[in-house]
Amino acid sequence: MSSKKCVASALIMILTIAVHATAASPTSEELGENAKRAHSVGEYKRAVDLFSRAIRMEPDNADLYFRRALAFERLGANKEAIDDYSRALKLNPRMETALNNRGSAYYREGNFDKAIENYARAIELNPNYSLAYYNRGNAYYGKGDLQKAIEDFSRAIEIDPRDPDAYNNRGWALLQSNNLEASVRDFDEALKLKPGHALAHYNRGTARLKLGDTQNSVKDLSRAIELDPQYALAYFQRGNAFFRKEDFDKAIEDYSSAVKLNPTFADIYNNRGWAFFKKGNNVLAMRDISKALTLNPELARAYVNRGYIHKSVNECPKAIADFTRASELERETASVYTYRATCYLALNQVEKAVRDLETAVKLDPDDTETLLVLGTLKENAGDYDAAVNLFARLASLRPDDPVSHFNLGAALGKKGLIGDAISELTRSIELNPNYREAYLKRGIAFEFQGDAARAKADFGQALALPEDKQVFNSLREPVNTAHVKENLTAR
Repeated sequence: MSSKKCVASALIMILTIAVHATAASPTSEELGENAKRAHSVGEYKRAVDLFSRAIRMEPDNADLYFRRALAFERLGANKEAIDDYSRALKLNPRMETALNNRGSAYYREGNFDKAIENYARAIELNPNYSLAYYNRGNAYYGKGDLQKAIEDFSRAIEIDPRDPDAYNNRGWALLQSNNLEASVRDFDEALKLKPGHALAHYNRGTARLKLGDTQNSVKDLSRAIELDPQYALAYFQRGNAFFRKEDFDKAIEDYSSAVKLNPTFADIYNNRGWAFFKKGNNVLAMRDISKALTLNPELARAYVNRGYIHKSVNECPKAIADFTRASELERETASVYTYRATCYLALNQVEKAVRDLETAVKLDPDDTETLLVLGTLKENAGDYDAAVNLFARLASLRPDDPVSHFNLGAALGKKGLIGDAISELTRSIELNPNYREAYLKRGIAFEFQGDAARAKADFGQALALPEDKQVFNSLREPVNTAHVKENLTAR
């Protein structure tokens, strides 16, 4: 009797479990709803599992693939997200949000062309899709096409003028295009719409720093730090603003805060090292800049800075090595060649110096100091045509500088163009009536013309003036006044 009861009980239990199991099997719709709830509370793995179960039950449901892709994105599984967006689009080719999101997944992988292609298709389906324009603007920016980025951000703003991020990103693209005033206006709009936008404060501070408005730059960057005390870049940029103000102590303080927050950012060490150099602490300067190069051996400006410090203490071979490495990394930076040329000159390696200065002038034909030194070296070497061309360029850039006209006049005289030489020397004297060397040179020019009276007058005026305390050009030999005195005595 008891054994039958046991058997009967077992049967009842099995039947009961079977009934309960059948009743508890959720539908694909229920699985989808549960997955959405899991996603909303950050349980992305569970969401993926639930969506996967729903998809097995309903494999032709585009929305399920779309939503599982969203969960994959949250898990950082870009490839899986792209695959699911693609499945959703195969089932529903007009799903614009899937195109937009697949574009964003490609963007995160750095595949900007694929991202742009997807955003463009989303825009074709919905010409007023502001988010797709915004995202495509970011992709164009990633490709370095600033103009197209600005155009897309502008279209996004036209569609949704209340989007602070669109203003902020257009402002940054304008800043990178050196349209600084317009960038500040965009950051202003972003901050009107979202006053607590730390990134917009940082960006506006950066734009104001480029404009030379260091006071307001510091205010913006300080506000960014207030909003986000862990904002290492804001400390770094505020350090740059203090550096520009020549407040090196505050600059170093901010660079040090940035280092604590981001100890692997090489630029911070490089800039702090340069601030130490400006304070006269070469030991700490070299320590920081060398640390920067340990972190980033490709940081050309750190080699330039370390080379400059070596040059400042007459360690020219070490300086040349650093400048050479910098020139290998950034071949288009004129100042590197100019700095290395000064070291070659210090070592009396004139030919190497001239080659570097010629390269520097090609890269930056408006660098007046380079024009001056190269012009003088060319004149000393007897290449008067090159010297005249270089000094003519210098005089055009410094039309009110008596020294520039003096140098041009001297080179013209050596070329045999005496009349032109006298004109330039006269202009030099007009700009500086006490320019002793200019009177001496013009006197010699008058001598060549056979104008003894004017020559004597200029020599007399020159000898009545004190010798120039400022050495205008250390590479140029001064006029031999012994000849002038003999000339005056003989007459």
